[in-house]
Amino acid sequence: MSNSKLKLGYWKIRGLGEPLRLLLRYSDTNFEDVIYECGDSPDYDKSCWFDIKFKLGLDFPNLPYLEDGDVKLSQTVPILHYIAGKSGLLPPESQRYKCEMLEHVVLELVMIWSRLCYASEDMFKEHKMAAIEKIKGYLKQISSFLGNNQYFAGNSICCTDFLAFELLEKFERLEPGILAEHPNLDAYVKRILSEPKLQAHFNSKDSSWYWPLNNKMAYFK
Repeated sequence: MSNSKLKLGYWKIRGLGEPLRLLLRYSDTNFEDVIYECGDSPDYDKSCWFDIKFKLGLDFPNLPYLEDGDVKLSQTVPILHYIAGKSGLLPPESQRYKCEMLEHVVLELVMIWSRLCYASEDMFKEHKMAAIEKIKGYLKQISSFLGNNQYFAGNSICCTDFLAFELLEKFERLEPGILAEHPNLDAYVKRILSEPKLQAHFNSKDSSWYWPLNNKMAYFK
């Protein structure tokens, strides 16, 4: 990868930024983590982002965003693919579209996750089990999709894995033991948690891995 330092902008949470950070760490990319921190209750002030949102030259201003020289991108999946393209971590051509299909499934699950986690306490408790049952249906399909492979494109890790891993690991935090019904998914998450290239990130209490899963206004953080 280039020695120039790219910038990744996102909230001070794991959220949609963490798969990108994991990919950057894994690929040993030199980058600046540009952090925006939401204010506390009751206002949850976001002026740190909104004051500059339309001043960065982004075509579709949003978080996360990436700046790499003249390249400016927003939205998680295009950024994921851009980093992977530079680092040789795109899925092989034979698996490219299947992996993209999984990425869109993951984004569907992110919507279920977000609607639940950002609900009020009462709504969270009322709807949690229904959301878990819906998630379990997806997990059965994802387990079948993974099969006996070590990673989603086969036996070599690719960018799709960082997006899928991050969400699966968060589901385990939401409902401990949820992956136990699918030993291949459970082993998959543990495999990435044991990845030597990511140990410094996973083991440092100062890393984004130990930041909240969601922003301050969420009930489940």
